[in-house]
Amino acid sequence: MICKTKHYFFDHQYKVFIENDQILIGKQKESIKYRVPFSHKMLILWMFQKGKFTGFKILLKEKWKQFDMNHEDCLKFKKSLDGRIGYSKIESLYKFLGTVGLGSYSEVLKLLKTRYFQLKVISIIQNTSPRKWESIQKMCLAQGVINNLQLFNNELKALQNLKHPHIIKLKEFYLNYADCYIITNYIEGESLAKFLRYNKKISSKEIINILKQSFEALSYIHENGFIHRDIKPENIIYDKDHKFITLIDFGFATRIGLQEYIAGTPGYTAPELFDNVVSNEKCDIFSLGCILYELIYGKKLFQGQSLFDIQFANRECQYTLNLTDHPLHDLLRRMLEIDLSNRIVAKEGLNLLLQFEQNIQI
Repeated sequence: MICKTKHYFFDHQYKVFIENDQILIGKQKESIKYRVPFSHKMLILWMFQKGKFTGFKILLKEKWKQFDMNHEDCLKFKKSLDGRIGYSKIESLYKFLGTVGLGSYSEVLKLLKTRYFQLKVISIIQNTSPRKWESIQKMCLAQGVINNLQLFNNELKALQNLKHPHIIKLKEFYLNYADCYIITNYIEGESLAKFLRYNKKISSKEIINILKQSFEALSYIHENGFIHRDIKPENIIYDKDHKFITLIDFGFATRIGLQEYIAGTPGYTAPELFDNVVSNEKCDIFSLGCILYELIYGKKLFQGQSLFDIQFANRECQYTLNLTDHPLHDLLRRMLEIDLSNRIVAKEGLNLLLQFEQNIQI
């Protein structure tokens, strides 16, 4: 890929390389003039003219440095950077179309790709048509709201490292003066929470399908050193055919072994998290156990008249299980163990489900 910079008397031509999580710009690899590390603090602004890319600007030492590049090389360059480095001015590439819902810290919006998609250059978005909807999460970084910025960084770091069929896919992220945006693939379907509102009786076959895919996602997340910390029906998206689930909203995600602030949603939070202990992946298993209880019983494990009541019940963690005749009773009990040493991990849960599928006729 070739780019040019304008000088007083003549232009300088450089080659662009991507190597070891950084952009290298220079005459040759041996003579690099600019090194740009992949970071959410480093921004790129794309330039256009008559619907085509004409180059880009990089924020270097708080000043924009302009590089001219032809349309085809820009597309190739952008494809290699998507999701790895921040872009500026989202409105130059997208049109906002309305709110889909609210996440734990963000507003979820629909938007439409504009610009180069009208030129039928669509290969950089995985096998989609030029008018394919995408999902976007927007967070307002109001002055002094440090936690929101931290949540944004949590989600960004997690999605940059986690690539799995049952995890929402990061496409790009944008940083404007007042807002931050994480763009993901759009899933046509509904949350598990919405599904449960209209379907109180779930078959054992369907429960196992939901649970199996959830365990697969959590097993992968934990094996890669992360914890989600906000597993709940609202953060599991069921596709329109009710066969495939996707885990979303990684704003509370963190690395295993860190001592963090209390995270989660009342009614689905592992009891040990209320004590601000070092993060353990088994907190996600307890949360999934709360969902399994809801799938089987048709009601929530921890209930109350207010959010405070639910949180109090969740923290006290006193419950009774009367499912001795249900094939998933033992699994549910082991997922909801208060004692961490007795609570199972995701891989164990997945193995138990595989045994159920083999031994139990549903």
